[in-house]
Amino acid sequence: MVTLNLRAIATTSLALLSCFGCAPQLFAQGGPPMLTDDPDTPGAGVWEINTAYTEQRTNEEHLRSFPHVDINYGLGEHIQLKFETGWVFADSPDGVRSGLDDSLLGVKWRFLDQERAGLNMSAYPQLQVENNTGSVSRGIAEPGPNLFLPVEVSREFGKLKLVGEVGYQYFRAQENEWVVGLLGFVEASDKLDLMAEVRSSSAKFLNQGDVVVNVGLRQTLSRKLRLLASVGTGLTNTPGATSFIAYLGIQLVLGDDKRK
Repeated sequence: MVTLNLRAIATTSLALLSCFGCAPQLFAQGGPPMLTDDPDTPGAGVWEINTAYTEQRTNEEHLRSFPHVDINYGLGEHIQLKFETGWVFADSPDGVRSGLDDSLLGVKWRFLDQERAGLNMSAYPQLQVENNTGSVSRGIAEPGPNLFLPVEVSREFGKLKLVGEVGYQYFRAQENEWVVGLLGFVEASDKLDLMAEVRSSSAKFLNQGDVVVNVGLRQTLSRKLRLLASVGTGLTNTPGATSFIAYLGIQLVLGDDKRK
């Protein structure tokens, strides 16, 4: 079991985000393929449609989702609408069970911009609801509704971008959790972003929970297509803790995306 001083890391990183002056706008984004999201929105009238294969393993279960669909729409420059679901495969002693996952609905509102305030900041409430398919009763999907209430902050320093996300997760059928994520981007080239993050989920704030480290990339293939990929592992051995995660997908961009 690995013990991390995540409280100190989070405090230092958020202090860095808030202490620096304005920097040039960078185009790196949060969200897929990473766990931690950032304040960026697609832009007015822009669709971002992510189709992926995802995998998660713990010491208690092995879940895969394909296709995993994440649809985002820019309602103006500062609001993002989100819908996400997937077809889940769950390993069990009796074989593989599959079915439609819960649906995730979200609205992101970016209320601070770096150009005016020195940093970007958003609120991103997300509601997870059951689909009427029997997946919950078969142990494939989580009982709902569940509510996630996070706040995101980001700051850009030339080709480097730092992101922090803090939120509280309300569950219907299990103990509620604090979620804290720290994410870094590097613009390796005009078409390639490299990313790394650490993310903690715990009943008490940054205390004895599930800690995951994750690395990923976003590669621009064409004006409308991007390759998204990430792989990560858990750092704790507590019951139900993550041991492996992966994401491999394609992002389709429709509309006038001015960021890249």
